[in-house]
Amino acid sequence: MWYYFLMKRLCLLTLLTCCAPALGQELIPYANGKAWGFAEPGGKVIIRPAYSYAEPFSEGLALVRTGVFYSFIDTAGKRAAAGRYQDAGSFSEGCAPVKKKGNWGCVDKNGKPAIPFEYEALLPFREGAAPAKKDGRWGLVSRASGEFKGGRFDEVYQAGEGAARTRLGGKYGYIDLSGKEILPPVYTEAFPFSGGFAAARLGEKYGFIERKTLGFKEKPYLMIGPYSDGLAHAQSLAAEGRCGYIDAQGEEVLPFIFTMCASFDEGLAPVLKTLNGAWGYIDKTGAEVIDFKYTQAGNFRNGIARVAIKNYFFYIDRKGFEYRKK
Repeated sequence: MWYYFLMKRLCLLTLLTCCAPALGQELIPYANGKAWGFAEPGGKVIIRPAYSYAEPFSEGLALVRTGVFYSFIDTAGKRAAAGRYQDAGSFSEGCAPVKKKGNWGCVDKNGKPAIPFEYEALLPFREGAAPAKKDGRWGLVSRASGEFKGGRFDEVYQAGEGAARTRLGGKYGYIDLSGKEILPPVYTEAFPFSGGFAAARLGEKYGFIERKTLGFKEKPYLMIGPYSDGLAHAQSLAAEGRCGYIDAQGEEVLPFIFTMCASFDEGLAPVLKTLNGAWGYIDKTGAEVIDFKYTQAGNFRNGIARVAIKNYFFYIDRKGFEYRKK
């Protein structure tokens, strides 16, 4: 399972001015050595590289770091009114989780607290709820009411399809957005719901949980990864532990020919053909669409993915165009 956790970390995206971009274009983080700026699609630099860290734009603002402080900029490179913080996450549902004076809260685009600074940790909102840690325990904060619910878990993860994964005593379960338990923590592994299903491991058996019935159906594989874009990567004993892709019924869709696989997102998935080789991307037909040359390769979000060649991190688009100074 080591490669899943590697990809999970990569997915965690822990990614002055010129003229404004043309209407409708989304700026993309641009790497120049260890400095970050932003470019328009095609690579024209719009905001010169001057930041030590940058994340993609979200809801009109991008999270950047200058020195030890995090702040937000608009598409003209102007620092937003949201302020400067010890740590921060990108905007989601009109609110950005930020850390100030050792505590986490959530602020709007004017820097006004939307969620009070009373948490030990706070993740971005999704589906109206955000995982938060208070008094050493995790639960969910409601975006609408600000109420903290279900605070009894070792960890709570971001919601998907009205359910958030929980971890308690080394086992995984699910709660709804009100913090009510819908599946007890009995799973050895569990992943987010997507497209009506979630991959999970019950004891030593892998399978899928159906969101509608919450029933678990075992599938005959050594391992099954997160279900996304209608597929999940899996390992097969018959293929000597190599990985391929299956549907929610457990049927093989793409052959078990890869050494390592990650989830499909936006129709593309990072895969590794040989252990000492490099990562590239395939589409849902199995065709190789982005060259196999990356040391690390993340999942696509809004048309871009964070990758690395050795220790040089940068972003690529779906055509494989690299947003970096070579």
